[in-house]
Amino acid sequence: AVMFSCGSGVEIGEYKISTLDSVEKNQATLIELDGKNFGPIDKYGQPIDILLMGSRTIIQDKKKDYAFSVLDEEGQLVQLQPIGEGPDMIEQPGLAKIVGFDDVTNKMYIFDYVRKTLNSLKISKGATLQETSRIPNIYWGELQSAISINDSLIAVTGRFSDTKFIVFNRYSGKELLRSENVNAFTTKLSVEGRTLAAPRDVVYNKKNNLLVLSNANLNSIDTYTPNGKSHKFYSFGELKNLSEENGLQRDFFYYYDVKTVGDVVYGLFLGKKHSDIAMQEIFLSSARPELHIFNLKTDAMTRYKMDRVVNACVLDLDNNLVYCIDENNENQPLVKYEIP
Repeated sequence: AVMFSCGSGVEIGEYKISTLDSVEKNQATLIELDGKNFGPIDKYGQPIDILLMGSRTIIQDKKKDYAFSVLDEEGQLVQLQPIGEGPDMIEQPGLAKIVGFDDVTNKMYIFDYVRKTLNSLKISKGATLQETSRIPNIYWGELQSAISINDSLIAVTGRFSDTKFIVFNRYSGKELLRSENVNAFTTKLSVEGRTLAAPRDVVYNKKNNLLVLSNANLNSIDTYTPNGKSHKFYSFGELKNLSEENGLQRDFFYYYDVKTVGDVVYGLFLGKKHSDIAMQEIFLSSARPELHIFNLKTDAMTRYKMDRVVNACVLDLDNNLVYCIDENNENQPLVKYEIP
């Protein structure tokens, strides 16, 4: 990545905002954050994601009897969704993902990769999973993630070499469109390279009507309109995964846990070699990610350096807070940061 330090030890990095016909370069200073652990002690198995719904914090756990728990305003933990093989259970919580909320009906929406379904779950004790739609089985082989755009449209991403996402009608199962296949970089990719660059994850920004796509092999967070057109690419530093052979390789690990809220998209960023991350137990400090926040309206970027290894974060913009999961604290894994 293009990094340079000022005399005072301030680190500045370069980011780009690209569209089909323009590239704008800017710089962002790195701001160090210090977190405090909070919340229940010894109540979790292995938390893997954290989200906010109103004033409630939702934690996804893959090693407990329940896949999700809600931390209410009183600091009490309410457990939701038992793990198991029954028809309304989640079999492998590590392969499920919360993909949306509905404040009006008090429900969250979950993509279950094992069953290839989208489901709703009421956020109240004893509620059970309701299947809302099934992904057509022609996509199953390549499928990576799925999200509802509205009542009738669903977008899926996967290891497709010809498109970034496919939109189909939930009721008829009929495919409506395949998106453009554009990247933040211009290197021509082989079929295998395009498959490696295909988004593994999709989230939907309702306010701006944009799909937000990401893949840890790429140093960019990409936005598309639901009608399949590329909108803007937000990239940081230099993509070191470009290769002579088929255009792309998997040496470096970039963005993960990409989310969106209001007018921002954000994600955790490593920009390190897989082999270096595997050594993180020895060099803990080097695997501390950055949190990158891009403003969809102004194209401004904010960069924060986390004070520890975190595997997921969620922004609370109203209160200038970030909540994360502390990878190395089993007893009290929730950590809270105040952002300046």
